[in-house]
Amino acid sequence: MELKEFKDYLKSQDLKFTRTRRLIFEEIFSENTVHSNAYEIHRRLKGKGEKISLATIYRTLNLLVKSGLVSEIDFGENHSHYEPEVSKATHGHLVCLSCGAVKEFSDEKIQSILKKIGKESRFKTDKFSIQVFGYCQDCKTK
Repeated sequence: MELKEFKDYLKSQDLKFTRTRRLIFEEIFSENTVHSNAYEIHRRLKGKGEKISLATIYRTLNLLVKSGLVSEIDFGENHSHYEPEVSKATHGHLVCLSCGAVKEFSDEKIQSILKKIGKESRFKTDKFSIQVFGYCQDCKTK
């Protein structure tokens, strides 16, 4: 389903669906991929024998974000991470400032509060992105 949406988006932008774009798409939508960054995608594709430049990966990730199929997330590391918008579920991230571990969370109360804020501001909310920074259990005890 997402692959067809990506192909349709590229066509609407008069862009081609290339083998390289397919490989990057498949990597970001891989079941083993969680919060990947461009460097990780580059490393994994290189490990599979693919010679794709980092610039090409960034351009393709940008297209995936613009298409609405992928979210770009900032965990405060001077680079972005990417995750598929497959579930369209709103969630946040708990990010450890020591080890960099990321844990997803979802809370109906937060969603309700954000919808209420949106309604009071005459703004229809669609989704949210919240990054909470602190220390995971392992790092907290060290």
